[in-house]
Amino acid sequence: MNKRKAVIKFCVIGLIVILGVMACFPLPTKDNRIPFTTHKYVGFTGAIQSKMGIDLKGGILAVFDCKPQDEGGEVTATQIRATETRLLNALSSAGLVEATVQRQGNDKIRVEVPGLTETDEIFRAIGTPAKLDFRDEKGEIRVEANDIKKVDIYQNPQTYEYGVLLTFTSSGGKAFRDMIQKAEQYTFIYRDGKQMSQVRVEDRNAGSNNTTVITLGNNTDGSRASRKDAEKFKLEIESGLFEVKLVTSELKEIPATLGAGALTGGIISLIIGMIFILIFMYFRYRDLGLLSNLSMIIFMVLFLGALAIVNAVQLTLPGIAGIVLALAMAVDANILIFERIKDEYRSGKRLAIAVEGGFNKSFWTIFDANITTIIGAAVLFFLGTGPIKGFAITLLLGVIISMFCSLVITRSFAKLYLYINSNNAKRLRLDGPNPYVTEVVNAKPAAKAKRALNLGDKK
Repeated sequence: MNKRKAVIKFCVIGLIVILGVMACFPLPTKDNRIPFTTHKYVGFTGAIQSKMGIDLKGGILAVFDCKPQDEGGEVTATQIRATETRLLNALSSAGLVEATVQRQGNDKIRVEVPGLTETDEIFRAIGTPAKLDFRDEKGEIRVEANDIKKVDIYQNPQTYEYGVLLTFTSSGGKAFRDMIQKAEQYTFIYRDGKQMSQVRVEDRNAGSNNTTVITLGNNTDGSRASRKDAEKFKLEIESGLFEVKLVTSELKEIPATLGAGALTGGIISLIIGMIFILIFMYFRYRDLGLLSNLSMIIFMVLFLGALAIVNAVQLTLPGIAGIVLALAMAVDANILIFERIKDEYRSGKRLAIAVEGGFNKSFWTIFDANITTIIGAAVLFFLGTGPIKGFAITLLLGVIISMFCSLVITRSFAKLYLYINSNNAKRLRLDGPNPYVTEVVNAKPAAKAKRALNLGDKK
């Protein structure tokens, strides 16, 4: 490769980086629509903004104590995990895809729903938690909540009546068939020991394939049940399928204004910090600083893209702190590399060899430092809750991407740069080779010994 090809490659890289930066922001068109289409493009920043946590966006926070469904029973970790899944599914089905459900401590579940403004809305989404079971005419329990695997909306293709489709476990399907076959006319659905509904027995073979349909028929005013009625009935059933009994221990509204100022301050500090870093790197390392700045811009584009794409990311105030910390670690790696290059050059090595040696000798220092940070962030992610997880995931993604940018991208840029400038160290702000090293290398053996002895005397 010659100098001309290297310059062309840098120009192509610069164009790609500009396109990447543009991809981070929404289109400047009306409603962010892509021209001549109905699709919108909000960019990485818009996607991240839509995933803001409850401390930035405001919403409803609920904490539930997990109690055994039966007196004298015990709550297991498996039951709590199953309840978390059912809660998350219920919230997602209600369109609250930004909600988070996490275990808190040993026996609590924390639910955060950004965007809600009333505490009652969370119960309209998940229902009021209660124990559900099916009973016969004598009031004896025949089918319990853990016998039901899934609940879906159903519409009869012939009569267009709405209802719900229940899918049972194999043992639950058998218990339901036995109950139906012995029932005289009705079977009953109970929640927390109170009758919720009575189901007319029309098909004695119901549950034969571990499924059954419960149609709603007409409402009390004579009108036909609608899909909305079916969704309400589905929610009432699903809210009784939790593996544990949920008792509300904390329920509060977090106003959106609480984190608005902090969000603005965090973004401003991030921008100012980035600008100062770019300026510092240029004046400290000149051309090496320019390579670092180009790598840092790529880091920010990749980082924002990861934050927008990864589903586990929910932007919180601690998450913003994680972004700033990841940015600092990214530039720190480049400084370590450049200072090592200076050391190699001072030892009398040619520029190309000094650059190669600088990257090689700083690799394990950077690798070890980042791996320990990754381990710490992973522990926080798996053991932490709420905002702590937000900090951990942003830091984890940032450190991984910063390692890639400093050890791979910056190194590739440095190698490419050497085809443009392979001997002018002043453009890289490198000090000239140590005069003593140059003199000793070129001296005869006797002169070397005399020189070393004189230096020893001076010390």
